[in-house]
Amino acid sequence: MSDTESDNTAVSAKKKTRERHNCCVPQCSDVKTGENHLHQVPKDLALRKKWAIAIKTGKDLSDKMAVCSKHFTKEDYKKSMKQDCKKFRLKPDAVPSLNLPKRTADRIIISPVKRKMEARNERAKKRATKSVASTSGNLVSASMCDNESNAVVADGVGDVSTAGGDADYEDVHIVHTDDERKLRDIGIQVDLNNSSDSLTTAFDKLAPASTYAAFFDLTIQTCCNYFYDSVIVLSKILTCMIVWPDKEKILKNMPKCFRHYKSTRAILDAYEIPVEKPKCIACRIRLYSHYKKKFTAKVMMICTPSGLVSHCGSSFGGRASDKVVTQATGVYGMCDPGDGLMVDKGFDIDKECQDSLLALIRPPFMRSKTKKFSRAESVQCAKIARARVHVERIIQRVREYHILKFKVPWNIVPYLVNIVVIVCGRVV
Repeated sequence: MSDTESDNTAVSAKKKTRERHNCCVPQCSDVKTGENHLHQVPKDLALRKKWAIAIKTGKDLSDKMAVCSKHFTKEDYKKSMKQDCKKFRLKPDAVPSLNLPKRTADRIIISPVKRKMEARNERAKKRATKSVASTSGNLVSASMCDNESNAVVADGVGDVSTAGGDADYEDVHIVHTDDERKLRDIGIQVDLNNSSDSLTTAFDKLAPASTYAAFFDLTIQTCCNYFYDSVIVLSKILTCMIVWPDKEKILKNMPKCFRHYKSTRAILDAYEIPVEKPKCIACRIRLYSHYKKKFTAKVMMICTPSGLVSHCGSSFGGRASDKVVTQATGVYGMCDPGDGLMVDKGFDIDKECQDSLLALIRPPFMRSKTKKFSRAESVQCAKIARARVHVERIIQRVREYHILKFKVPWNIVPYLVNIVVIVCGRVV
């Protein structure tokens, strides 16, 4: 045998030895030692395929390949009856499951945009925690009535304009309750920490203030969370401002323009608030108003002849008729027999008023034949319009608020009734 052939034989022997004594799992360079032992790949082709998939070699396993013991659990080994036995035998169905290689495709890669969002959220949480710690203990106590749920406002309440944008935030006094228990009694679960900023933010959101987040050094999402929690609290507190007066008080404050309609107990009007186009098709069908030619939410407002808001009904989709919205308010049961309800031509409630023994005061409809009003009908329309101007002025004052003037965002639509109650409570 020549020297060249002997060298090749030695090299091939070294390769076989290295292949036999090295772990074939990618990203693992362990060799056979006293503690670490190797296990040859199984001869069963089905089990060998499972091994190849588990260790992610990307190729078929040969008979001379082996896997070290670091890739198997204790449950994968057979229990030997001999205590001094140093042989470690695998179970017939054992498959490598530990310290497996990680491919580039398996690694979780966080995009730079997501990394920035996570860092921004962490900074917002730190600022919120810091603000809560600095403002704890600054609650102003007030007592709440058990019967009418009245809230006592702190002394020296500043004059806040209806727009809400010109008021100094330091002069705005916040309504608080004695403790969390009283809020829970009326069905409110809310954290009272940092209530000054949260309630002021809610008032500021209702009024035209597009930079309210910058005023309080908070993120938009944090301000939204404050807004959602505070709107429910404020609506519960300001509900006491919307009362249903008795007949004597209404007659005592009856305006002169109602001298021909002294039996009027309430003036009804359903006004529509524009909302954003929803993604749900069923919501689009319910919210689309053929009268406004857009997506709206309809809210019933009931006023007294003197212009006082006496009731705010639930919100409905723009498709709902005035008859359905009026039925949901329960106004027929709140009035006494003989009282009058002043409405516009869109309210088809003749049968309901007749069943409840109520007088319906509504402008007359134009005759189909003559296509014009008689002199008496024209005078009646003018008198009713002169009297109904009060409720139109109230609605105009409500619409002056920034959040109700333009399209209401879809995430605020569930809180629309609470917002209307707050606005009506402030208008009163």
